[in-house]
Amino acid sequence: MMGFFRKKIPITVTIKLYSGIHCDLNLDSYDLGKGIIIQTLDGVRIRTIFNEIGMLNQSTCAYYINGKRVSLGTRLRDGDEVSCFKPSAGG
Repeated sequence: MMGFFRKKIPITVTIKLYSGIHCDLNLDSYDLGKGIIIQTLDGVRIRTIFNEIGMLNQSTCAYYINGKRVSLGTRLRDGDEVSCFKPSAGG
């Protein structure tokens, strides 16, 4: 049963916000090129990270990890880059 309980290790992830989300969160010092570098624990879910940065209405956005579409329940690993977009439409 040793393998069942995984030790939580510190990781670093990058959060990139698009579609003006950083403005909605009042992140004045947000760097569009670098995003937000966050230290957290291995296996934390995306929804937890976005709660921590103050994004309460998460269900209306699209999330990607390293370019692949994911859900809010997806767990993060060291080095992941999470991109968040508001839905948009147009022609």
